[in-house]
Amino acid sequence: MVDSTNLWDVVIRTLITSGSATIIAGVIGLGCAMFLANVDWKVKPILRGVTQALYGLPPVVVGVAVYIALSKDGVFGSLNWLFTIQGMIIAQTLLIFPLVLGISWSALERVSSEKREVFKVMNASRKQRFFLEMYCARRGITNAILLGFGRAIAEVGAVMMVGGNIAEKTRVLTTSVVLETSVGQLDAALLLGLVLLIISLLTAFGLQFIQYIRFFEQESFGSEDVREHSFDDFVVKWENMSVVKDGKTIIKDCSFELSNNEIVALMGESGSGKSTLLRTFVGLEGNSTIPTDDVAYVSQNPVLVMDTVAMELELSSNLHDDLPNSGEYFASLCGFEEKGGQRTDSLSGGEVQRLAFLRALTMNRKILVLDEATSELDGKSVGQIEQLIVQFKNRGGGVVFATHNPFQAERLADRILYIHDGEFIDGNHEIAQQIRRGERIG
Repeated sequence: MVDSTNLWDVVIRTLITSGSATIIAGVIGLGCAMFLANVDWKVKPILRGVTQALYGLPPVVVGVAVYIALSKDGVFGSLNWLFTIQGMIIAQTLLIFPLVLGISWSALERVSSEKREVFKVMNASRKQRFFLEMYCARRGITNAILLGFGRAIAEVGAVMMVGGNIAEKTRVLTTSVVLETSVGQLDAALLLGLVLLIISLLTAFGLQFIQYIRFFEQESFGSEDVREHSFDDFVVKWENMSVVKDGKTIIKDCSFELSNNEIVALMGESGSGKSTLLRTFVGLEGNSTIPTDDVAYVSQNPVLVMDTVAMELELSSNLHDDLPNSGEYFASLCGFEEKGGQRTDSLSGGEVQRLAFLRALTMNRKILVLDEATSELDGKSVGQIEQLIVQFKNRGGGVVFATHNPFQAERLADRILYIHDGEFIDGNHEIAQQIRRGERIG
């Protein structure tokens, strides 16, 4: 039985057992969840169903299985872990692993494909993408860990069978409660249950605090000197680009050339393939052969991946050591000087578009690919972005941008390309002429 002299010993043993099981299940479960969230397997629905079915895995079943495996004649009998803390940790790990895996998996899959594309275009390494995706899914992962620990620390059947409830060796709070109840010491059992509840509540509040605390959120801009050097002369060629989706050809064998100090506008009707072609340019679709570390990209519906404006503008420098953290400079280009601590989920559509454009500039790539980069902006903001595009060109950069605005195309572009049904068409084509006159929505 437990008294005041050995209560702390039981509490510490409980925390060691359940905490170790949670850490082991968390590490393995998060690794498996990250892998499953990023692969496209036909059997994933089956795996998900099996995982969710194991949420309710009976503790006695786990206890029997581990007991047999660790017994003298069992597969792992040579370890001599039966009736030890190690055996109890194994039982609890097996019990909570499906819970941690399933909930983490769901949280990571909710990290949008658009955010994953941002990480890819920004050339984040596999390790960096792993931590960025975990950061984006941190609240779901925290809940998974919390639920796993809660089930582990409250479990009694498996640890009783595998640990044996040996005094000063394998006795934990839950088995102590069972023991005190069996001998009629209900007041002692209730007090032990209260200690268990307090531990669970403190752990829950601690994890919830970590989940919502904002110490990760950077509010001040980096002030390092910007390195906007001129780009060397270049000519890049995209050749024979094709994209087929669901048996339908979206882009038909398109070839394209871009040189330094050049701005090219891409115009076409809605559904003509503009966005798909630009995505092919940056390696998100089809068969582009241009190195992605030469290209910065702003999508038609830009997505921000960090929590604050300052963090968004320092993402490039965090991913690549050769880039300075010059967030203060880039913020000043579009009026974000006083918004370093503002959360990105509170920005307007136009602010998101401007910030995504600035994030692309922080990459200091020689090619800028923009898909309707000013569609949500007012006249003043459009002027700011266009001025920055021209400045980028004058540094020796190359720009390709899609637009539905023929006046903007004429104003900025050195040449205009027209696309129709996934193919380039001549500027004298009737459809091209209609687009130029603004008779068709691009």
